[in-house]
Amino acid sequence: MNNKMRLFIAINFDEQIKNRILAIQDRIREKAKKGKFPPPENFHLTLVFLGETPQERLPDIKAAMEQAASVDEKPNSAFELVFNKTGFFKRGAKELWWLGMAAKKNNSAGTVSLGQTALEKLQGRLVSELISHNFKIDSRPYTPHITLGREIISDLWPFETEDIIIPVNRLSLMHSEHKPVSGKKNKLVYTELFHVDC
Repeated sequence: MNNKMRLFIAINFDEQIKNRILAIQDRIREKAKKGKFPPPENFHLTLVFLGETPQERLPDIKAAMEQAASVDEKPNSAFELVFNKTGFFKRGAKELWWLGMAAKKNNSAGTVSLGQTALEKLQGRLVSELISHNFKIDSRPYTPHITLGREIISDLWPFETEDIIIPVNRLSLMHSEHKPVSGKKNKLVYTELFHVDC
């Protein structure tokens, strides 16, 4: 019997934020010749992808999340992110479209995304804590983005949007699974298993 679960740790959004992201996604959908578009309930910002993980490791994941969320220079480590630009990654002839973070000028470090420093610290702590609990984590640099669509073919170019402010005050462990839907193909469903407040 397979007791493994496909897991990732993410920042989830409230309905108002999801609706604003949906409006941006709709602009891409209208111009796309074809593509796959996640439903609003699946919008999220991934922090760490864990992949297929035994269920008995859940307590270790929660411990790592709690430790990462509790370490900060301030008593309350909650902060905000600003997303306001689209872009895409090329996948052959197709594109993966995303919503990315706003940028501002920083006197000492060139261009830095708003909230990115705090986000990178949090994500870095999370990775360190997971590694200390013997999890194998992808070593590629972290690129924060919200996926808007996959396998897209269009003539559309990246565009800027109105600022979408996303509070970061809790981390969620998410279970990704395909569930059968009546009369349709299996649907990808994300379920929060538990969360940790920042």
